[in-house]
Amino acid sequence: MKRIGWIIGLVALLLALWIGAGPYLAVADIERGINDKDSERLAERVDFPTLRQNLKDQLKVTILKSAAKELEDNPFGALATGLATTLVDGLVDAFITPAGLASLMEGKRPSIGSAPSRAASSPVQTPEPDQAQTQDRDLFKNARHSYDSLSRFSVWVPGKDGRETRFVLQRDGLSWKLVNVILPLDETS
Repeated sequence: MKRIGWIIGLVALLLALWIGAGPYLAVADIERGINDKDSERLAERVDFPTLRQNLKDQLKVTILKSAAKELEDNPFGALATGLATTLVDGLVDAFITPAGLASLMEGKRPSIGSAPSRAASSPVQTPEPDQAQTQDRDLFKNARHSYDSLSRFSVWVPGKDGRETRFVLQRDGLSWKLVNVILPLDETS
């Protein structure tokens, strides 16, 4: 009888360790998927549609706050805001690719001139490796990690400017997926 109790306890302990290590394994899997340009691995660990929508919502709120202050007396303010939110949709779709995620994970901030090619870095296509990109990059360098809850996990990556980008993973059964990237946006940027 004691033997069965020990076996059940050991299985419960191993399951708890597996669940506790889950987000760390997911982060390592995302990093490997980007370095190996393995779109299938990334598709398993990154919920691209949810991630893109969360970023679009975050950027649109920032634009609307900024536009409300700057364009309140301008009769074309609503048109400009509408065009800006449409531009956000296109930019997020262009940047939230395996190559774009790699740049964010290294602490780099996206810029208009550095938009990755959608054809070359789409999550459904595997690009040909470049000479300069064949070395593994140390993504999530200097990152800190923490559980937000039993089903949410955050990784903070410092940028060159000292501000941190937060990557949010969410538990889906026993696996974890990247569902949000919270950019360090504020009025001073």
